[in-house]
Amino acid sequence: MERKLATVLFVDLVDSTALVTASDPEIVRRRVNQYFERASASIARHGGTVEKFAGDAVMAAFGVPLAHEDDAERAVRAALDVLQEVDGLGLQARAGVESGEVVVDDGDSTFATGDAVVVAARLQQSAPPGTVTIGPGARRLTVGAVDVEEAAWGKGHASLSPRHGCA
Repeated sequence: MERKLATVLFVDLVDSTALVTASDPEIVRRRVNQYFERASASIARHGGTVEKFAGDAVMAAFGVPLAHEDDAERAVRAALDVLQEVDGLGLQARAGVESGEVVVDDGDSTFATGDAVVVAARLQQSAPPGTVTIGPGARRLTVGAVDVEEAAWGKGHASLSPRHGCA
């Protein structure tokens, strides 16, 4: 096992239960697949790796297996990109991003475990629809590169939406 600094991104559709119950299952499947494809493309375009799809959530890692100096900024840009792509599908999403030490298997593994994973998931769950909530680790690494608002619910947490963007 190896310890690395990584940034984790979680994105999840908003109110997907209503989508599923109000639409034909084949239509829902096509829309969710389009969401996964667009999210994956956005994440790859910014240098991240999709770790898993769970329900209608996407988890991605930046910094494993290949690290960049600006992985936190890349993750935030990818999150904003995904939100715009999802909006283009007539859906809405929310995202959470956190940076920190993770443990990965030796080699080219991208399966990461650690606090950054847990925090990113929780940030995503509490993010208002159409926004990205950034944890304190990611915020420290993106100061000056990302224009954020202080999140009302958590000291050290910040939120941004596609209208705010990156500097």
